[in-house]
Amino acid sequence: MALILAASLISAPLQADVQLPNLGESSQEGLSPLQERQIGESAMRELRRSGAMSEDPELVAYLRQLGGRLLDASGETGVQFVFFPMLDRSINAFAIPGGLVGVHTGLIVLAQHESELASVLSHEIAHVTQHHFARLLEGQKMAPWVTLAALGLAIVAASAGKGDVAMAGLMGSQAYMIQRQLDYTYMFEQEADRIGMQTLQKAGFDQAAMPTFFDRMQKNSRLGEGNAPEFLRTHPVTYKRISDAQARLKDKPYQQFKDSLDFLFVREKARFLQMDEQDALEYYRKTLSEKKYGHLPSHLYGLALAQLRAFDADAAWATLQQSKQALGKTHSSLEYLAGSIRLAQKRPSDALQIFKEASKRFPASRALVYGEIDALIANQQLSEALASAQYASELYPSDAYIWQRISKIQNARGDAVRQHQAQAEYYSRLGEYTAAIEQLQQAQNAGGGDFYLLSAIEARLKELKQELIPLK
Repeated sequence: MALILAASLISAPLQADVQLPNLGESSQEGLSPLQERQIGESAMRELRRSGAMSEDPELVAYLRQLGGRLLDASGETGVQFVFFPMLDRSINAFAIPGGLVGVHTGLIVLAQHESELASVLSHEIAHVTQHHFARLLEGQKMAPWVTLAALGLAIVAASAGKGDVAMAGLMGSQAYMIQRQLDYTYMFEQEADRIGMQTLQKAGFDQAAMPTFFDRMQKNSRLGEGNAPEFLRTHPVTYKRISDAQARLKDKPYQQFKDSLDFLFVREKARFLQMDEQDALEYYRKTLSEKKYGHLPSHLYGLALAQLRAFDADAAWATLQQSKQALGKTHSSLEYLAGSIRLAQKRPSDALQIFKEASKRFPASRALVYGEIDALIANQQLSEALASAQYASELYPSDAYIWQRISKIQNARGDAVRQHQAQAEYYSRLGEYTAAIEQLQQAQNAGGGDFYLLSAIEARLKELKQELIPLK
């Protein structure tokens, strides 16, 4: 279910007793690591520009934490992975060369247990570590005129899961010709299943979740191809694959695996983000009144999110207290929502206190770091906000959204040079080097700034121009 490359190239099924070798290292001759990274970065830029990527800090942080746990278990150190959410109801996930793994919110919502979601990520990780994309290109003998940009565009179209709509946008292009040829084969899928299940076990998740999840999706697709989840259309999730995965569990004792609170709250937020304002309110009110929920605290959390988006902050606050009471304690997601509600109520001092106290209790929460900076800005404590944001930028040097906040603070302080400089760092971390260069040029022309600041800007401008060369 690595759902990135759509078409119909399925090899003959392997016999059940065939032991698949680890071919990753010896079979990537057709595509260098640098080319894989460039393809991935190109696809990532297009996905971000499409507006389909979710920037929700809690979804982003959770997927990266879950992915990191699986990577630690896999022992993979040769690829720098990035896991990111796509705001899309379709049941899909995909791996992009270079270690980029996208997960649709529809897949997160469908997962009944955390191990099921982990099984998808472990499968996608295996596709990357085994260099299936490079091996596929080599096997298809792609023509020499194929460009990395065209490959990236083909990946974007396939991962979007839009069927004919995506195809129509590619007609007549190199990307269309490539996209019609690419698909993971049965052998690659079986290899990703095998390695993925090993990773699940080492990471402390339920190995049985993979065939269970596959089987449920397969059964749900029986009504016809038009109703099949995207990954069933793009990858051969067959009963043989399911039975092969189940055979690997033979003689293994049954174990119970408890879902983390992080998963339960993130799954509910993903569900909420997929719905519009009125649908979300109606859904949560109806399911709560009918007691159709699996976890009351996270369900109440979803209602509070819906109420806040409907500009009923007071009701959201009351529902949030019910969620905390049902849980019997608090959680970083609940505290982030609490601070967000206070900001919406124009109570920035109260919001700041919530974020500060919660950050001490949940120091790993990036969302709470953002919240504290936002509350300082709302409270007109710009010097403190700048100091907090600069400290955060040192802790998280690749975080674009901290630099976006630094730019906002510098704008509020009336420092145009540093505002453009910070905005350039924001764009550079998104891989938008042209926009970053433009911002630095605006900083140079803004007037003001001492010799040392302007020299730093000039040096950074040269660095970014060098980053832009491989993209041309």
